[in-house]
Amino acid sequence: MIIDDQTIVLCIVLLVLAVASSLANPFFRFKTQVQEPVSDDSIPAKGPAVTVLITVHENAHELDKHLPILLSQVYEPGYEVVVVAEKGDAEAENVLKRYGHHPHLYTTFIPDSSKYMSRKKLAITLGVKAAKNEWILLTEPFSAPQSEEWLQSMATHCAEDKNLVIGYSGYSPDSKAFQRFERLQTACYLMNKDRKSVSYRTNGTNLMFRKSEFMEHQGYQGNLHLLRGEFDFLVNKYAHQGGTALALSPLSWVRDDAPSGKSWKNKHLFYLETRKYLKRSFPVRFAFNIDQWMLHLNFIALIAAFAFSILTQSWILCGCAAVATAITLTLRIMFAKRMINHFSEEIPGWKILPYELSMASRNLVHFIQYKLADKNDFTSHKL
Repeated sequence: MIIDDQTIVLCIVLLVLAVASSLANPFFRFKTQVQEPVSDDSIPAKGPAVTVLITVHENAHELDKHLPILLSQVYEPGYEVVVVAEKGDAEAENVLKRYGHHPHLYTTFIPDSSKYMSRKKLAITLGVKAAKNEWILLTEPFSAPQSEEWLQSMATHCAEDKNLVIGYSGYSPDSKAFQRFERLQTACYLMNKDRKSVSYRTNGTNLMFRKSEFMEHQGYQGNLHLLRGEFDFLVNKYAHQGGTALALSPLSWVRDDAPSGKSWKNKHLFYLETRKYLKRSFPVRFAFNIDQWMLHLNFIALIAAFAFSILTQSWILCGCAAVATAITLTLRIMFAKRMINHFSEEIPGWKILPYELSMASRNLVHFIQYKLADKNDFTSHKL
């Protein structure tokens, strides 16, 4: 059998593209080689006193569900849990009354008269002002720490040269597999930037920052009119080179309750509005776009190679396309499963490639929905 030069070139291109496109992958780039303590005895008790801050808005049920684990943290330096609710929220007030006897719990309320600013950001600002401690750990009522050592594990990263600590946030096992996959993939993009450069944002609900810095730089000044983006703006505004610590130990994880269809959609639409006001978005978005182009280019090339080889009966090229397909599947599933297993997400391997291939089209749908939405829905300034 004679192999012509064209076949050789096409085979080389297919093999190189299969490997290169698989390496253009956030699951490959983000390394989890940094080992953190995973047993109670290995975590030092030393650390700063911490304030856990939670704001409540129409989620009293979630607060009631997760408040016990927040109030039962094992942390010798001491901590408080500050809950900020809206005045007149009877359900939230009833929940807080039931736990009012707990020595760690402190509550405050947003006044009804607050207008022309994000009530969520106002609630966080009031909570920061009420906090007694320098380090504040911000989370949500629908977020559940995965251990009683969560606070202790997060606080081990509160070094003098750090001003932000970002812990991993996933969705609960009863959420849709794609939701867990997308959150993990996005987290890998963001954590890779946290480690190598100045942090861009966080897509989770597990964030520590310094009260003094928040107050000195006027908190959310400059974006109070935007209804959402509380965690994003904290990271984007206060991050500096080398100042972000990543808490990757399983003890430091939180899991969010499964989002409803509406909240899932709104999360994406509000981010599309928020990112217009965030600095340093280009590197992360560029990396995602390059990865998607490489992924789809590889599969277009594979489909074209199979079609051409069958039409021309070039079985050498067909075999090479099969090998390139096997390389692509093996590498992409292997890289993703390494991250999935590390963060205990339990996503079946056979779903990985369909999820990766559908990411661009799903994002396009969200972008179209955002363009068709009323932009007043994203701001407190309705006039």
